[in-house]
Amino acid sequence: MKISVATVRDTQSAEYLKSLALAETDPLVAHRLLDAARTLDPESTTLICHQGLGLFQLERHADVIALGAKYFPRYPRLVHLANLYAASLCHIGHLSLSEQLLKYVLTLDPDYPNAAGSLRQIQANRQHDVAAPKEHSLAVQAGLELAHTMPMPSLAVCMIVKDEAEFIVGAIESVASVADEVVVVDTGSTDDTVALSKKAGARVEFFPWTGDFSEARNVSVEHATSDWILILDADERLTESSKTSLRAVLQEYHTDEERRVICVRINNYTRDGDFIGDGFSGRLFRNWPDMRFEGRVHEEVARDRADVTTDYRLDIEFDHYGADPDVMAEKDKDTRNIELLEARLETVPDDLLTWFYLGSQHWVAGRIQEAVDGFRRVTQYYQRDPSRYGVAIRNVTVAYSYVGLVRGLLRLGQVEEGSDAAYRGRELFPDNPDVAFQAALVEMGREEYVAARALFEKARSITVSGYGLIGMRDRSIQEWRAAKFIADIDFYLEDAQQSYDGYIGVIGRIPEDFEEWHIIYARLVELAAALRRFSDLPKWTLEYVKRRPTQIATAIQIAQQMAGQGELQQSWRLLNEILVALPDVGQSLPFVTALGQVAELSGDDQSAVKWYERSAKLGNRDPSFWLNLAGLFVRNGNDAAAQQAFKAAQTFMERSAGPA
Repeated sequence: MKISVATVRDTQSAEYLKSLALAETDPLVAHRLLDAARTLDPESTTLICHQGLGLFQLERHADVIALGAKYFPRYPRLVHLANLYAASLCHIGHLSLSEQLLKYVLTLDPDYPNAAGSLRQIQANRQHDVAAPKEHSLAVQAGLELAHTMPMPSLAVCMIVKDEAEFIVGAIESVASVADEVVVVDTGSTDDTVALSKKAGARVEFFPWTGDFSEARNVSVEHATSDWILILDADERLTESSKTSLRAVLQEYHTDEERRVICVRINNYTRDGDFIGDGFSGRLFRNWPDMRFEGRVHEEVARDRADVTTDYRLDIEFDHYGADPDVMAEKDKDTRNIELLEARLETVPDDLLTWFYLGSQHWVAGRIQEAVDGFRRVTQYYQRDPSRYGVAIRNVTVAYSYVGLVRGLLRLGQVEEGSDAAYRGRELFPDNPDVAFQAALVEMGREEYVAARALFEKARSITVSGYGLIGMRDRSIQEWRAAKFIADIDFYLEDAQQSYDGYIGVIGRIPEDFEEWHIIYARLVELAAALRRFSDLPKWTLEYVKRRPTQIATAIQIAQQMAGQGELQQSWRLLNEILVALPDVGQSLPFVTALGQVAELSGDDQSAVKWYERSAKLGNRDPSFWLNLAGLFVRNGNDAAAQQAFKAAQTFMERSAGPA
């Protein structure tokens, strides 16, 4: 069983310790961090659930049961805690009590992972039940009795749409099992969006488009009658794995009077399912009259409200397909968003968040200078008065404006200004891997390779925690990109062994659609040759020519070099593997001739003759080739063929000599 609950409210020490615990791979260290966090925030229900999971992973079932006995009677709607409590009771043999809890868990979440299967196992083994101590039975009973008095929270999924026939059904179907109502507000569709929405089970309302996303969003919310609101776009899907976490959030916070907005992770994909990037967006909140959207575009719930808490959930995710450049172009989202953002700036010219959105929109559209101007404004406004902005703005909006600014300046060739921006960014965000990565690229641009290497090392080794977990970070940096650049630098610095090991270590993590595979394999060929790694040379050479078939001459040269150094087996292996992978090379005169030469050097006269004869048919006019072939025939007793080869050699020598 896996439970993933993450909440980031502010810079409290408890939240920071929890973020470190979530990033920790050692369960014992994670448990100690959670213990420390709970001493600072002992009533945090999120920390209680995490601590229970940590204890369960350490097989400290008695401690899990003690935690459950203490908090389940007070917070019976914490489904994660109830499930852990049931699992540990089952582990020590209290099957009947565990069965009660698991049945209750399934009333809160019919899809809770493993709960139904665990319940069946318990029911099949009732004969092994061990009676639970009275205090445990009383704790479970108290929690169940309290739960029966608590109302079940209801959920409305609210959508605003226009001409979304391609996507709308999938969006509605993705939330059908968790939503009590789906409200679709149509703003002027001319396709089948309305009919498809109704058929999929949504209630459709109508509102004419006014050029203000907040106004349309608020209309959709006002039509909802449920306790909670979940905002979904037609080109988004609630992931299946998120449903348990979503239900858990509703239960956990339903009796909480605090105004809060739950931000979910948005995973952006192309239509074909290729990952583009991710970010967070406030999508879940209580249906209270004062919780409404603000902003004409990139609208937000209760924007700039000091009394509203923002929670970031790592375990509730939407898959978003509208970020596909083709989709954006088809719907002309770029023009629309630019117009709305610029209209807002006419009213609030120093709005940092709007400048960030404007810079991001220009970047996506490929307008680099305009993007740089937008990101530069963000950093300037922040520098004027940092105290004006909260930690979320600082660690997300400002941090990634520095990333965008440095990246854009490098693209424009303004390396020195990029260096200044990178320095400021590193000062403000020393633990942000994206900032360190961009700073490393600046040093690469300045040919300061040692400094660049150190920054790439930092970028790939930073343990992301706290607000870094919710940033729009490029995960490829830590997955493979930084390591690839380190190998590149070692190559430039002529550290062959280090570079070779670096490339070997990272190639298994680089995506197949990476555009520079041919460069990596060309370097692996060069490095393997320099390090005399002859057993590896055929593999890397084959990968290189598969991506660059026009460079077959390089493969021939490598095969000949290996043969000349006595590595006949590897040379023969290389040529034959290329022939299998690229059959057309069998019509290449130089390649076929090389096969014959290596076969001859290997003592395989039969194969040598076969390839030489094919070389002759392909029109080999080199006198030395024909003399060599004649010698091969003589050595094998084929005098007639030898005579013909000698004649051919003489003919081609005369032709090459020309008139006297």
